[in-house]
Amino acid sequence: MKLKNRILFVEGSDDFHTIIAILNHYQVEETFDVKIPDSEGKVNQKVRPTELGGIHNVFKAVDVFLIDNSNSERIGIVIDADEDINARWQSVLSILSKAGYTGLPKSPNPNGTIIKQTNLPIFGVWIMPDNQTKRGFLETFLTFLVDENDDSWQKAKSCVANLKDKPFIKMKTNHTEKAEIHTFLAWQEEPGKPFGQAITAKYLQAQNPNCENFVNWLKRLFVE
Repeated sequence: MKLKNRILFVEGSDDFHTIIAILNHYQVEETFDVKIPDSEGKVNQKVRPTELGGIHNVFKAVDVFLIDNSNSERIGIVIDADEDINARWQSVLSILSKAGYTGLPKSPNPNGTIIKQTNLPIFGVWIMPDNQTKRGFLETFLTFLVDENDDSWQKAKSCVANLKDKPFIKMKTNHTEKAEIHTFLAWQEEPGKPFGQAITAKYLQAQNPNCENFVNWLKRLFVE
């Protein structure tokens, strides 16, 4: 049974559907909601999809639910390391310190961080892809769910590598994993499935240690 005072905030719809597919695969008990916050840090079902999500909205939601919502029991966030996990972690620590948490860890726990403090909600943080890699995204995590020996995966990586430095390529930052995973999914039996559906279709394999580690963090945070 879902509990209204247990909520996981994510950056966008790709994260949302990926996590839901993983939860369904592992048959995790539904004790919490997964939500994409709006620009005010609120859960708003009526706002336009383009106004939802993003790292700043997630951080705003943490502010709102830690400071203004005394009914919150357990709160979690799943965010990208983006280009610098250390900078991202410092942002998290700043928000938690302002909310009254003390004795905070200097770095993320590789198994997912869970912080417990008297009179404050239990708070969890997962930084994609694995709480350790200096830079990365949801798509980096998804590359962990591909069989490294899969021929189409090897071809997808080769294709991206061969095109990456061409003058006609519009990608301006080092988001290689994003290009690789989308190229790989474009070559499946049903091309171009969104990430959540790709997990359900088993183009991306949820049954692996990287995914299990993520699920175990969710269970410790929201279920146990």
